[in-house]
Amino acid sequence: MKKGIIAAVAIILLGGMTHAQEGIVYKYWVSLKDKAGSAYEITRPEAYLSPRALERRHLQGIAIDSLDLPVSESYIQTLIDSGYVVQNKSKWLNGVTVFTPDEVSGSRLWNFPFVTDVKLCDIATVKCPVEDNTYPVVHYEPNEWRNIGDSLYGMGLTQIDQLGGIPLHKDGYQGQGLIIGVCDVGFPGVDTIQPFDSLRQSGRLLASRDFVWGGEDVYSIHAHGTLVLSTMAAYLPGIYVGTAPLASYVLCRTENTLSETPLEEYNWVAAAEYLDSLGADIVTSSLGYFYFDSSYQSYTLEDLDGNTAPMTIASNIAFSRGMLILNAAGNDGAANPQHLNVPADAEHVLTVGATMRGGGVAPFSSHGPTADGRTKPDVLALGADVACFTRTGELNRVNGTSLATPIMAGMMACLWQRYPDWTPQQLCDSVRAWGNMADAVDEMGGYGIPNFGRCYPSNTVENNLTADAVSLRLYPNPAHRGSRLRLPADRANVTIFDALGRKVETISVSNGMMVVNTPANGVFYVRIVLEGGNSSMVKLLVL
Repeated sequence: MKKGIIAAVAIILLGGMTHAQEGIVYKYWVSLKDKAGSAYEITRPEAYLSPRALERRHLQGIAIDSLDLPVSESYIQTLIDSGYVVQNKSKWLNGVTVFTPDEVSGSRLWNFPFVTDVKLCDIATVKCPVEDNTYPVVHYEPNEWRNIGDSLYGMGLTQIDQLGGIPLHKDGYQGQGLIIGVCDVGFPGVDTIQPFDSLRQSGRLLASRDFVWGGEDVYSIHAHGTLVLSTMAAYLPGIYVGTAPLASYVLCRTENTLSETPLEEYNWVAAAEYLDSLGADIVTSSLGYFYFDSSYQSYTLEDLDGNTAPMTIASNIAFSRGMLILNAAGNDGAANPQHLNVPADAEHVLTVGATMRGGGVAPFSSHGPTADGRTKPDVLALGADVACFTRTGELNRVNGTSLATPIMAGMMACLWQRYPDWTPQQLCDSVRAWGNMADAVDEMGGYGIPNFGRCYPSNTVENNLTADAVSLRLYPNPAHRGSRLRLPADRANVTIFDALGRKVETISVSNGMMVVNTPANGVFYVRIVLEGGNSSMVKLLVL
């Protein structure tokens, strides 16, 4: 994430140091050889994963494995006893970040028999950030807000309407029951200002954690996270409504405003693991890395292969744990060279680019392809002149994929609420299939702007089941046009409807197989009537 805007912060203790005192600190990533000496077992995951996290695994059929086991406490204690400050831990990458007072201490890390790699991430002067007052603000006094717009959404109307998300909201799908983890630089005002009153008073601001300085106070420093969160969680009917106003949220600070170093990637990894352990469903990040303060640590275009950056690797692991991961593509579309930021190159990250208010791709929106030839971004959302709230509760207009990403994350929460049995892969495949560029995917905008109204079928179709309906299945599902589907019986009558309830095709099946012959990609409903009269309506996603 590009720096240059820094904010005030209270002094927080971290391993006996405060970041207000002056001094040089060497910060390392330390890889560990194994998880020997761990008190935890794969067969007892309740000791390190919450009931909600275990339920998510159960619903998606995901087994607990060695990646879920915490880092060896005996190794960590040995480092602490040797005078090192252990900051964050990563079970997925099996390592820790440590602080040392000098380079000699850092070189001694190689002497531990359980250490397999040591990477210098940062050499920093420990100091307190200063006040951030750099955002241009569009001022609206509270008594003027009601004149901004007549709709429920007020200033937030365009960004949800562009995605066709209002039908989901109208039918009650506003993110209830979903937990969204937000990784950013800071959330000043979220604990006090009016747009987040509903979030706080209803108890849906579940937790916060600072992976940069330590502790739980994330309501200081830089207000970028406040802008981001407001696009999802702000709720002032008639003034502004976000895309997931009734979801629950966990706030994580992972970005350090004082520097741009690889350490911030490891901060994010630790945060993602924390969110996984809590049972969060979605992780959205408006962060990204390519150039670092030390040029030798910066990435190259060849590194954007989906398997190099720590944050990219961890994003794919988070996805394998059953979480939906969204990340901003970046704002380097006009840079030379043009490039994505990691982890936007990850195969299993839903990478979000930005559009202008008229719908075209914003010129600043970063894009691929990745080094291994994959299309990125995946989808687009409004990223130009986006309405959001500042730390003081004033309405602002901001540009960037940083805003497009949470707008999309909120809508994905509503969609997942509607279809709780879908996996993250099905969700990602679905929004790609419903993109306005799905038939002409390109490297600038990927699959384009999804229409969530298309993925949300009419109640008439979905509820039109016979009283003796049975649970029937099609395989494979999702499928492609031209695919052969196996039905649950050799003989059946099949009727296919589109998402608006219009009949597409009627087929009489005698061999237990049918060919997908839909006119386009998208969501369809297949009514299967067996010889005995039992019937069921099955959702079919055609990609």
